Amino acid sequence: MVDYGSGPIKESIDNSVFIVPGIIIGALFAFFAYKLIKSLRDKEKMKQEKKELKEKRKEKDQAKRTKKK
Repeated sequence: MVDYGSGPIKESIDNSVFIVPGIIIGALFAFFAYKLIKSLRDKEKMKQEKKELKEKRKEKDQAKRTKKK
């Protein structure tokens, strides 16, 4: 309990008033961090796949050129 007030009258606030919003904010932070990391990894994976596809095309084109000669 959090106590506040001065003098003979004291009032208190239940700790759940602070704990529940803290858990919600923490969960939101974790969710958005997860989405950001997933997005960055997917973007890097797409770049890698695109690079590999480009290399395969290049090798294929070179093979065709050598056959024509």
